[in-house]
Amino acid sequence: MVAAVPWAEALAAKLGRPVDSMHLLPGGASKEAWAVAAGGERLLVRRALGGVIHEATLPMEHEFQVLEAAREAGVKVPRPVAYLGELGGREAFAMEFVEGETIGRRIVRNPPDGLVLQLAEELAKIHAIRPDRLPFLRSGDILGRFEHELDSVGEPHPAIEYGLWWLRENRPEPLPDVVSHGDFRIGNVVVSERGLEYLLDWEFAHLSDPREDVSWPIVRAWRFGANERRLGGVGEPGPYLERYEQLTSREISEDDLAWWEVLGNVKWAVGCLTQCRRHLTGLDRSVEYAVLGRMAAEMEYELLTLIDKAPLAAPFSGRAGLPARPSAPLARRHEIERLGVTHDRPTAPELIEAVFEFLAGELLPTLDDHRLKFRTLVAMNALAIARRELEASNNLLLSHEDVTELARRIRAGEPPDDALPLLNEHVAAKLRISNPAYLEKYE
Repeated sequence: MVAAVPWAEALAAKLGRPVDSMHLLPGGASKEAWAVAAGGERLLVRRALGGVIHEATLPMEHEFQVLEAAREAGVKVPRPVAYLGELGGREAFAMEFVEGETIGRRIVRNPPDGLVLQLAEELAKIHAIRPDRLPFLRSGDILGRFEHELDSVGEPHPAIEYGLWWLRENRPEPLPDVVSHGDFRIGNVVVSERGLEYLLDWEFAHLSDPREDVSWPIVRAWRFGANERRLGGVGEPGPYLERYEQLTSREISEDDLAWWEVLGNVKWAVGCLTQCRRHLTGLDRSVEYAVLGRMAAEMEYELLTLIDKAPLAAPFSGRAGLPARPSAPLARRHEIERLGVTHDRPTAPELIEAVFEFLAGELLPTLDDHRLKFRTLVAMNALAIARRELEASNNLLLSHEDVTELARRIRAGEPPDDALPLLNEHVAAKLRISNPAYLEKYE
């Protein structure tokens, strides 16, 4: 296997020891993970892929430095070994290889005792790291950031626009910024029967209100189907928040997290759309990224449901003086109109094309590749989505023109009175194609 990897010799030279074996591990949305045996030690090499989920993603050198700072602060992280610079034209670093369970759906089936409190304890350690220890970390207007990333998608998403509008109208008083993990959730932890062993994936570290990290595992997507346990599918928020307060003296109630839970769904919806664009633009063709474009509707439905349960602090009354600016330029408007898009992209033909590329280019030449067990399931899901759309006898409730105009009005701060029920039905119609089982959680 070593001989088949073109940058194996460069890796050995940078590590200063022979590389005995290496193989690519499954998973990883924006980074490759390689299990490496080198000089009698087991390592994991994280290597950049062809794009990022969010624009604020750290370069790998900075991610490595965050990992070092976290370990110094006593956070449970794999031991950093070396920043490797470029390997085969992409940044990489090495850390110790750790054992344990990382698959979210397996963890929530039988979470270890004490995991809820351990999550709070590790988060308190992270938030105690001095910001001047990591001077390259930045804060900023989080709503402006996701508005900008949504603009980069190049197509209207009025449900997300409504979420951003609601968040602007109901923004809470901020807490002082802390060093934040940025993706603190089940799926980025390693657990054993003893409990939490390690925290992984620090590429989104930044400075922010601590409630951004505290609330992230509450987002429905990170419960991995265990929706009766609101905190990451492994427990309830009460004990988690109580333990976090004991260690940090920051009093945060479940009600305080309502705003941040809506934000979390906006954040992951935009992340799904931007990852999908890596596929659509040809930057990194992948059936996994293609399917993520249709997953955004799940977060849209969730954020609309949450908003419906959390009325506005002050009912909207048509504020005067708000700029009725047009929506962001749609770089792909002409292509969208030519394709006649009514559902989110990828379109049914684009999904079928993605699956065909996967089958022809990856599955047939490497039928013994263990990674394909998972990716074949993803491919089957893509085909199911395409089939449901092609078999549907009716279009969505809103036309493309309706969606574009609604997004423009919400962005301008002028949502129509019936925006919420209208968007609920519009997103539900999308979910009946992309994931009808998701709606069963609300019935």
